[in-house]
Amino acid sequence: MRNLKNYKKTIGILVLCVAVLFASCASIDPNIAEVYANANTQANTQEDSQANTQANSDENLTVAMTTTSGATTAHSVSQRGELRGIWVATVWNIDYPSEATTNDAILRREAIEILDNIQAMGFNTVYFQVRPTSDALYRSEIFPWSHWLTGQQGRAPANNFDPLAFWIEEAHKRGLELHAWLNPYRITSRVADNDLLHPSNPAARYPELTILHTDGRLYFDPGNPRARQLIIDGIAEILRNYNVDGIHLDDYFYPGVDFPDAATFRRYGGGFANINDWRRHNVTELIKGIQAVVRETRPSAQFGISPFGIWANRDSHPLGSNTRGNESYTRMFADTRLWVRNGYIDYIMPQLYWHVGFDLACYEILLNWWTDVVTGTNVRLYIGLGAYRVVGVGSTSVWYQGEELRRQVAMNRQNDRVAGHVFFTYNSFMRVPVLQNLMREIHYEQVTQAAFPDIISLPQKESIEYVASRGIIRGFPDGLFHPNQNIRRGDFVLMLMRMFNLQTETGHPNFADVDVEDHFYNEIATARARGLVQGIDGINFAPFANITNQDLYVMAYRALYQMGAVTGQADESVLTQFTDESQIAYYARQAIAYFTERGVFTGNAIHPTRVSDRANAAEFIANVVRATN
Repeated sequence: MRNLKNYKKTIGILVLCVAVLFASCASIDPNIAEVYANANTQANTQEDSQANTQANSDENLTVAMTTTSGATTAHSVSQRGELRGIWVATVWNIDYPSEATTNDAILRREAIEILDNIQAMGFNTVYFQVRPTSDALYRSEIFPWSHWLTGQQGRAPANNFDPLAFWIEEAHKRGLELHAWLNPYRITSRVADNDLLHPSNPAARYPELTILHTDGRLYFDPGNPRARQLIIDGIAEILRNYNVDGIHLDDYFYPGVDFPDAATFRRYGGGFANINDWRRHNVTELIKGIQAVVRETRPSAQFGISPFGIWANRDSHPLGSNTRGNESYTRMFADTRLWVRNGYIDYIMPQLYWHVGFDLACYEILLNWWTDVVTGTNVRLYIGLGAYRVVGVGSTSVWYQGEELRRQVAMNRQNDRVAGHVFFTYNSFMRVPVLQNLMREIHYEQVTQAAFPDIISLPQKESIEYVASRGIIRGFPDGLFHPNQNIRRGDFVLMLMRMFNLQTETGHPNFADVDVEDHFYNEIATARARGLVQGIDGINFAPFANITNQDLYVMAYRALYQMGAVTGQADESVLTQFTDESQIAYYARQAIAYFTERGVFTGNAIHPTRVSDRANAAEFIANVVRATN
């Protein structure tokens, strides 16, 4: 079944690839199907093919920017340290769901699995695609349920399930931000879908707001003020009804220079000398309208754009970059530079999906160009990185095993204007497992570079940084470690799995009191199947109960035993060195004796019945990992 799903996705990718090759303008949509097809050709490119190119200077050019007058008041939103984001795409069932279904249990399970994996890789922000076309993955009075979700537009998931509400709740449980990602103008992503619109779809109700493009697909007309207001109203609905951390648009604006909107221009284009300036004005008005509704409806939310990586080439605009590719300014009519300079957005996230030294669109040149754009503004700069580039490449590729991505993250971190990065897309990490390890390395090495401010004076500081650098215990979204917070039994199972690099599995039966929606569901089920944990009565596990020190030691000991690391009996006489030996339960004596023989414990007391907190758990885990390596 999984092979069939991958086959269907591959067919979709190939179809899109053919379409892009013949399109006069191929806009990049951060959906893996479409990006696989065209990201390399966005600068009229494929990095592996230099046909129809001309010689290009390798000079690393940055352009000095002047501040545009009329800048809006800066929007102040809370911002932690480095943003480490990932896109989760729903169009073409790229990331979620794996295939359309109304089954809410499947939808919940897949969401939990994705979020657990995202958390394990050290990300802290999710950009979840909630409106891939003119339909929704949330309950809406404006847009029908998405056919990418349930298989038929307008069909609701079973049991009143609301995907967006569930994703927000589960993301926040894991300390992740969740931003609602949507495509404003796109109505259909396949020609066949034009005749399958649900009657409640605003495109079906108000066909005068739509235009059939030369690519055969339907779009809302960017030049029609009513269409613009419809999009803004849809965003306001999300902000009112859902606790999202932000609103996110990608680079899908006008689909091409041949967009057939001459009639709209005649009606609404008065005062503009040419249609191109008018089109850019239309998109800018949408951006300003979204900014206004975000600030009015949910001021704490962020609003940002992830545009195509090239605003304009220097040979077509004096302020452009030293590149020779497709342009958002002239092809998609998105004046993203203006939006930054005027403060219409909180952040800009250019999609820089090319390698350092690529002659048509060099990563380093574009990184420096965007750095200049944000300098002198309050707009944060995040960089969109192409994890999909690593999929299916051989050892001769610059992208092989993600080393180019490691290089790009390092360059970003050396740039004091870059506040983070976002990878496209989740699916890539599942297809190339080595990328998962790479993310753990680059994300958790950052933890040690910027220590948690609330552990500076603690005796366990070194141990906390040691386990944090390995992704075993993590900090919170506020940038703190919260060392005195108690450890719950379910959370320690998560730590246990990470501690010994154990692969989480699905499909195992679980304890009766562990709900499928709990973020540690699969880890506890896996640990139970492997004999690493036992319930409190053989049936229940009490996952949300605090764990005592001795129970924590027993779980770790049992894991080592099942892994074959424990041989023979420990000498329990070593326990007499502890003044609180009498408090050690009979079932914990062998575990504590084992760790004592290996120098895991120091001091003359171990406080076996005390509830374990994060600082002490970190110290124990660090000592065990060091002793067993």
